[in-house]
Amino acid sequence: MDGATPVASLIASGCAPSIEPAAAPMPVRVLIASLARGGAERIVLEWLSAEASRGRAIELAVVHARSDEYPVPCGIDVLRRGRESPEDFVDRVARRWAHSPMLIPVAVHLVPDALMARLWRAGLVTIPVLHNTRAGWRNAPHTWPPQHVPLALACAAAVRAEAMADGCRVPVAVIRHRPRVEASAVNPARRQQLRAEWNLAAEDFVIGVVGAFKPQKDHARAVEVLAAMPPHSRAQLVILGGALDAGGLNELERVANAAAKRGVAKRLRLPGWVPDVAPWYAAFDAVLNVSRHEGLSMATQEALAAGLPVVALDVGGQAEITHPALTLLPADSTAHSVAMRLAALPVRATLAPATAPRWPRAWSVPLGLRPQSGAAPSIDSLFVTANLNAGGAQRSLMNLACAVGARQRIAIAVCGTTTQPVFAAQLAAAGVRCFRPAGSADAFEVAEAVLAAATGSGARTLCFWNADPQVKLLVACFAPAALRLVDASPGGYAYAEMDSAAPLGEALAFGPADYYARLDVLVSKFHDAACPAARQVRVIPNGVAPRSQAPQPSKPTFRVSGRIAPSKRIECILEAFDLMRAKVPGAVLDIVGQAEARDAGYLQTLLQRARGLPVMFRGPDAALAHLAEPCTATIVLGTHQGCPNAVLEAMSAGVPVIANDSGGTRELVVDGITGWLLPEDVDAQTLADALREACHAEVSRARGLRARAQVRQHHAIEAMAQAYLDVFKDAREAPAPAESIASRSIGEKKPRCLSDPGFETS
Repeated sequence: MDGATPVASLIASGCAPSIEPAAAPMPVRVLIASLARGGAERIVLEWLSAEASRGRAIELAVVHARSDEYPVPCGIDVLRRGRESPEDFVDRVARRWAHSPMLIPVAVHLVPDALMARLWRAGLVTIPVLHNTRAGWRNAPHTWPPQHVPLALACAAAVRAEAMADGCRVPVAVIRHRPRVEASAVNPARRQQLRAEWNLAAEDFVIGVVGAFKPQKDHARAVEVLAAMPPHSRAQLVILGGALDAGGLNELERVANAAAKRGVAKRLRLPGWVPDVAPWYAAFDAVLNVSRHEGLSMATQEALAAGLPVVALDVGGQAEITHPALTLLPADSTAHSVAMRLAALPVRATLAPATAPRWPRAWSVPLGLRPQSGAAPSIDSLFVTANLNAGGAQRSLMNLACAVGARQRIAIAVCGTTTQPVFAAQLAAAGVRCFRPAGSADAFEVAEAVLAAATGSGARTLCFWNADPQVKLLVACFAPAALRLVDASPGGYAYAEMDSAAPLGEALAFGPADYYARLDVLVSKFHDAACPAARQVRVIPNGVAPRSQAPQPSKPTFRVSGRIAPSKRIECILEAFDLMRAKVPGAVLDIVGQAEARDAGYLQTLLQRARGLPVMFRGPDAALAHLAEPCTATIVLGTHQGCPNAVLEAMSAGVPVIANDSGGTRELVVDGITGWLLPEDVDAQTLADALREACHAEVSRARGLRARAQVRQHHAIEAMAQAYLDVFKDAREAPAPAESIASRSIGEKKPRCLSDPGFETS
């Protein structure tokens, strides 16, 4: 490798002072009926504990005290009612929260509408949560006024469906909470200890039931199941839970009477409220849930995560819990049929968890919604991007933002760390605001902050531009219907990334297909047959600035420009260049660009491979000064290419391109006309042959001239800018016929191969 550049300068490590730093996250405010030991209350505390662990300010207002309630995790400020009435307490809390500089939504759990309305009278907006099916509601969703309730949440899709059927006028989103499971839930020593304490033998088959004594839990039915178990099963029943009120005491009496009547009292254990339910999962061999109605049972999910088989009735959202150890039976199943399913299960010999990913902080994201104050919008379109690093997607965003900034009030939310300052500085010089929405790249923090930025500014359009798929999914799930959503996707990578977010989508009942259906416009950079189905798909290729014709080199000079990353296949380019030099010994190769820190190992491999070759690693050139230098051809290899800027920029300078047939590259490089289009999986020898052919100056110059004419005619920045302005303006218009994606693009349906420099192509 000749003329070596210091390795440190080849690894991106800068910063972008032109990007506004993030403000501190807004406090979380929650109003809850009580902290009784129930599933809904546990959801709230697990969520708030996850936020408190990040140092976030939290205020939890509790209306009713209970003699036996969950302890509050550290870092949560609790507002409790004293001797005042519930109404006066809520009024006091409302005054406290209404006096903050910015009104933020209040999450409301298990609180009746009459109390929630007192928050509305103070000017607050609320996001109420339905934790149960209709039979267990404390609210009337059809009465919620949209001006005070921008969004409601349901614990399951079945609950949302009931709210909609009930005439709810506000949008309802779903969050399926997965409970945390402690290590003691699979601790053999705790299993042995508890079973000994409660006179449960090692060979006993212990059935666990978890939940307060309430009519809906129907613990007396569980006793009927116990009585129906065959004698050889040695079945024992443990009901964990106590009574909250007079109705609970009645249920407890009903259970005791049923056990006495069926002669199974000696096989029934009633530990009552226990301070920690987790060790009991270790003691159980199966969990039974015979509730008459459920939202999304925390006990069922917790037992499954602890590795226990569960037999439950198919009520409410139970069918939305997908797990091989869950057996769902019809709601009207007899005690005998339930018992037979349990009897087929063995006494557990080993304990092992079956945990799944958890997203408790998803409950925070809807709190980013901001009430509209009536003030004029301060932003027309908000772009959301991962960073402003040196890459083609970011350069396209910079080109677009600078072009439309004078015609729209735009801002760019930069979600992650930016390692080079040039694009941010150019945007600042053009008067385009760039800001960090959140202090970290955490998807939940970012999504909440992006929603706040969009709704608080009154933005009409939010455009994702190379953003984290989890952020996109979260924002789209909770965004108000009036906010236009556009995704300017870079191609196959983005679609694969969105597919990888499916587990989060399952927790939101809002997966990748729902995301694309929610989009107002999906923008593709080329005519992509693999483009997902969406409401509208428009093809908008990138645009670049016109450039002077690059001079001809005195010796064959090849260039690679862009990020140094494995997806760019630079190792193949080095091998091909080495092969080509056997017949063209005077050729040189310049590699312009940097590697991100995560690709430092790949960079070292390339430096080793290039040792002894006339290859120059020149470092970054965000100003594209290299385009004015002599060059035989630019080499661009890639995977899942969109509309590569490296191709367009070289062509704009009259430099032909040698590229592989990936994504939108085939719509830019016409083989034999504007460059060399090689197979997508091109090998080093085939690439070397193309390099050798490009060394014929007349051939490369002719192709370069035609390439320059093509870009000037069809890939101007202004054409790209106008196409996006049309998208932002018309995002709500009816889609064009699905079979004609190409007709919604700039230019022709496919390239036309003409031999003169003025030919047209899309």
